[in-house]
Amino acid sequence: MVRGMRAGADEGDPELSSTATDNHHVTERALTYSATVGARLRSGELMRELSARLPTRDQFRAFAVERRVLIGAVIAVAIFAGADSQLPAGVSSRTLEPGEAQRVAIAYPPQLVPNPESAARMINAIAAGEKRREAGVVADATLATLDRAKAEAAAAVSGGWQPWMGDRAPTVPGATAVGSTPSVGGYALPAKGAFTSGFGARWGTMHRGIDIAAPIGSPIYAVADGTVIEAGPAQGFGLWVRIRHDDGTISIYGHMYDFVVSAGERVPAGMQIARIGNRGDSTGPHLHFEIVQNDQHVDPQVWLGAHGLTLT
Repeated sequence: MVRGMRAGADEGDPELSSTATDNHHVTERALTYSATVGARLRSGELMRELSARLPTRDQFRAFAVERRVLIGAVIAVAIFAGADSQLPAGVSSRTLEPGEAQRVAIAYPPQLVPNPESAARMINAIAAGEKRREAGVVADATLATLDRAKAEAAAAVSGGWQPWMGDRAPTVPGATAVGSTPSVGGYALPAKGAFTSGFGARWGTMHRGIDIAAPIGSPIYAVADGTVIEAGPAQGFGLWVRIRHDDGTISIYGHMYDFVVSAGERVPAGMQIARIGNRGDSTGPHLHFEIVQNDQHVDPQVWLGAHGLTLT
């Protein structure tokens, strides 16, 4: 009954009948082609036919010569591509045991460039040398102070002149006579040289002193009688000397090459206490000179003028 219904449906639908017929013909052709190819393979006929179609050695050589540039380019690209590719073969992702090594294949040896020598080491060596030199300056100044103390003690025993007498300067090494710079009433200029920078705002900061330019090694003098309260290295100044005078005023001398006084030493006005240098934050050989009154910086040029001294 079903077959009758199916046959009736096929006969009643021409499109379905045509499709079935086409499928049957395709199947028959495929089976026939497969049988033919199988027979030819078994007989060797197909292999002989394929071999006959391969180019001869002369034809291959002519083809290679004719397209040698293209073939060379393809080979070069293949070589470069292979050189840049990673070779993961043999690389394990497991955690290695202590002491275990793993060889990893790479396309070319790594180009290891040694680290350039850091400038920090040279800068630190320079800084260390500066500290040793500064320590030497302090030691030499201490010896000079001791020599002057011995000379003053010997003069006192013999009834000679003493700094506190104020009539004339001591004739001992490291000291110069009062008046070696212009002096009025027991005050002296701190140095002889060119006035190059004044008190006040400068380069976006406060310049709390004045600058007197002179060649390295030029003498620096105490501006008034007083007691050295500090002599040694100072941030930004290189080397400095600070003197507290009898009226409480403090004078500060910076950027010096060296000095010949020590903390606690009494110095008269006009005594050479140091030599001009170019140390610390300095743009050239000069003396940086400051005056502090009542814990406030004042204009040293005005202070000197009030004591009858004028910078040239």
